[in-house]
Amino acid sequence: MSLFKGVFCLLLLAAAIGFAIHNDQPVSLKYYFGWESLPLPLFLWAFLTFLIGLIISGVLAALSKVGLRSRIRKQNKAIAELERKRIAAKGMSG
Repeated sequence: MSLFKGVFCLLLLAAAIGFAIHNDQPVSLKYYFGWESLPLPLFLWAFLTFLIGLIISGVLAALSKVGLRSRIRKQNKAIAELERKRIAAKGMSG
């Protein structure tokens, strides 16, 4: 499996380098209200967009993980409380 990952990463890297070589023309992005970005190569805009997407998805995943950990803690406390009640009820009847 490790060999497959390595080959896949090399192919992805080769595709990215090929994209960068063929798309090195400066491009200026136009926004609302007449705003215009600095002219940067097209591959750089693509890379920046990809990087921003990775950062946003990483932050959202981290926030989701924090929420899930909190939920697990609450459920573990509820389980512990129910176990105490079960043991107490078992002790009274036995």
